[in-house]
Amino acid sequence: MKTIIKWLSGILIGIVVMAALVYMALAVYYHDRFVLGTWARGHYITGLSVSQAAEILNSEYESRDLVVVDKDGKRYEVKASDIGVKADFTLSLQTAFDNQNVISWIYYMVNGKEVTMVPEISFEEDALERIVSKWSCFDLKDENRGIEIVNVVDEGYQLIDTMGDVPVYDEIINQVGIAIRSGLGQINLTDFESCYKDLELTNEMKSVKKTYEKISDIQDTGITYKFGSQEIEIDGSFVGDAIVTQAQAQDMSTQKPKKNQPGSGYFICGGEEVSFPKEYHIENGFVVDSKGNLLLSESSLYESVNELCGQFNTVGGERSFVNYAGKTIKVAGGTYGNKIDSTKEFDYLIESLLSGTEEIHEPSYEQLAAKQGTDDIGNTYIEISISDQHLYYYQDGVLILNCDIVTGNVARGRDTPTGVYYVYGKAKNRYLRGRGYVSFVKFWMPVYKGVGIHDASWRDEFGGDIYLDEGSHGCINLPTEKAEELYGYVEVGTPVIIY
Repeated sequence: MKTIIKWLSGILIGIVVMAALVYMALAVYYHDRFVLGTWARGHYITGLSVSQAAEILNSEYESRDLVVVDKDGKRYEVKASDIGVKADFTLSLQTAFDNQNVISWIYYMVNGKEVTMVPEISFEEDALERIVSKWSCFDLKDENRGIEIVNVVDEGYQLIDTMGDVPVYDEIINQVGIAIRSGLGQINLTDFESCYKDLELTNEMKSVKKTYEKISDIQDTGITYKFGSQEIEIDGSFVGDAIVTQAQAQDMSTQKPKKNQPGSGYFICGGEEVSFPKEYHIENGFVVDSKGNLLLSESSLYESVNELCGQFNTVGGERSFVNYAGKTIKVAGGTYGNKIDSTKEFDYLIESLLSGTEEIHEPSYEQLAAKQGTDDIGNTYIEISISDQHLYYYQDGVLILNCDIVTGNVARGRDTPTGVYYVYGKAKNRYLRGRGYVSFVKFWMPVYKGVGIHDASWRDEFGGDIYLDEGSHGCINLPTEKAEELYGYVEVGTPVIIY
């Protein structure tokens, strides 16, 4: 029995010794390579040396292109291939190798180990500088920067200041390089304060800024005109041209008040209405009085008021109109529409500028349409197609009545006038008199001078080509029952579109 025990003990000791020898042999084997169970960036690098593993990782690394966004939102691209971006994992692999415990190789074999890899990124710095130097944000050189006041069409005076937020080339190169080395795909230069700087202003530049502050105060009137659903701000685009400049000084200084030229000879200066000052000087291209106040020409303001009113005066103008068939047509002429009282509006504007009034203002009208603004017809109207010899009456956008009609006699030159008119009266049982005729009508709705819509009991037929040779004296003839029905619907002021 003792013999067996000794024999088994010998075998067990032999096994332990052999296992220890194998374990130590493998530990020795892995002294210059990665141990069992080691992974890096998805690669099994067990048994590989640092240089062997680096060769694999370096060859499969995909370099990223970089997008750089400047303060204006412009995007610049740096392609990795253009600057020779390369990745080297040697240092990261060496660090991982130095930290491994070869004696614990069996632990790694059982549990596995993913080592963190951060490559060293290199690139051709000269190539990067050549690319960045061509970016448009560097087009304006520091020596060409400055501050100036410019009159922008439809916007008024604006300050063009290129002295602030000047891109710093060296710092941008630095941040772009850092981003490339970090493997980023995009950076915004505004995230780095050091990428932009403000240049020092000269005394002349400071003076220009102060002049613009005065201009800005004048252009920011706080007045908004309301034309129906449309609103127009009285801002630089409106009052800018009324600010007296150096080029206008001589003509403005000799301007005298004239009855037929509202505003002529008068100026707004320092919150007061004045004549052209005897003592003035030029400040950065603009006329100012002895106290440094800018001048606002009232005659120029009157021109601006007239222009603004003209945009929304619709009487007699051309309109786009969607007819019964859904087709957009042009209709010009007529008596219907809005007409703004420009004289009252000029007086209002001068008073408001002098008092500093800020409000939303609806203008005074000499004539009012159903709606204000450029689209003034509304959804209730009478539509008359001469070519179709047909009348349509819409109420709140719904077709209520339609019928055949007879319009003016073309052969005798009595064509019904085209344009946009309106029903300016209503009467029953009237005699219509003209050269060589007297006609009795039950329902009379005049739209333009002696032309109106009425019944024609003497006619048996309507529509077709009757109007060409046997049409009316210019009026729109309807069957009596239709004229009566229409008379009951329409109100004085209802638009009448004739085309």
